[in-house]
Amino acid sequence: MTSTAEVTVPGPVSVSVSVSEDGSGPPAPAPVPFPRRISADFRAAHERHLTWPKSFGFLSSEEEETHHLKGQFPLIAAMFYPNATGDELDLGVDQQSWYFLFDDALDEQWGRSPDRVRHLVGLVKEGIGGEASPLPLAGAFADMRRRSCRDMPADWIQRSAAHWSSYLDHHVHEAISRQTGTPMSLGTYLRVRCHTIGVAPVIDLAERLSSCVLPDRLYMLPHLSVMREMTKTFIICDNDIVSLDKDAALGERNNLVLCLEREYGISRPEAIEEVLRRQDEALQLFTGAHRALLGATATSRLDPAERDLLRRYCTEALQTTVRGAYDWHHTSTRYRV
Repeated sequence: MTSTAEVTVPGPVSVSVSVSEDGSGPPAPAPVPFPRRISADFRAAHERHLTWPKSFGFLSSEEEETHHLKGQFPLIAAMFYPNATGDELDLGVDQQSWYFLFDDALDEQWGRSPDRVRHLVGLVKEGIGGEASPLPLAGAFADMRRRSCRDMPADWIQRSAAHWSSYLDHHVHEAISRQTGTPMSLGTYLRVRCHTIGVAPVIDLAERLSSCVLPDRLYMLPHLSVMREMTKTFIICDNDIVSLDKDAALGERNNLVLCLEREYGISRPEAIEEVLRRQDEALQLFTGAHRALLGATATSRLDPAERDLLRRYCTEALQTTVRGAYDWHHTSTRYRV
């Protein structure tokens, strides 16, 4: 089955944010210094990508299908995983589809009851080990997880399992905030959001799809830890700016811009400017850690194959995640009011 929606490939990216009435708004974010890339198989992946969610009973109405197509999930997967084609790219697309099917289910059915979210999370988490619950969201996750883990080393499987567990568990915190009507403090929001933003599983899958799987002893290098944390921070800042108008319209109070407004008693334009400053700082820390990682002293104990693996991980897993998220945020219609 194919989709008939127009296939949009990103052109020059522009950023639209709310500014004050006198036109004095925050500066535009600094350009992302990594090349824009996209899989050569993007268009074919777009044409076939609805088959997988429909096989689990999703998108049974034209309205649901249209809503799903607006997300342009093949586009973000093709930018996250520019080296992937065929079944491998489809795996990346299916992961993105699942993320947003889960997100929509929380918004529309489950998310305002912590007990219901906890129950849903428990069912989905069974799939981390490949067990499929009858619930479609859980069954789809288990299928995606089995395909992701095929022929992967044990340390990657354990790391990625921990990342998925954290991603799922922290949605309960968001549900508690919604039920009580009490927005999170800035510190709590950032601690929760670094998990629910879902960046860690994206990077994990990039290791597989771009053949740059790290053993634990390289994965745990301090400079890489900084780069991964700054990837999360950059994407949280970017996502919360592009989704700000939609979040505000829906009454969502857990957004970094809104948290900063409350925490510091500042105006909306000032809060946006602070988010952009944090986003730029994250990018600077990311690039600084990258330079330090690849410096002669930091890699002197590694053999040439290990140094090459680190270089590819940085460019094919981390940089593609930063750039892909940025381009998709400012191309997708998902966040438009």
